[in-house]
Amino acid sequence: MVDLVIGAQGQVAQASLHSSTGYDDLDRTALAAARNVHCTAEGGVTDGTKVTLPVIFHLKG
Repeated sequence: MVDLVIGAQGQVAQASLHSSTGYDDLDRTALAAARNVHCTAEGGVTDGTKVTLPVIFHLKG
């Protein structure tokens, strides 16, 4: 889970780990992916919106 704060243009202004996977590589990948999110909102107001984004990994071996 990654906590996001959304900026005025729908961009991620801040991303932080809400809960760890227990693996540093996966945590870094989750944060990197979350920083690429772009949001829109009904009414167009996103500035300062806080969101918790679930990140799911499917590992194949």
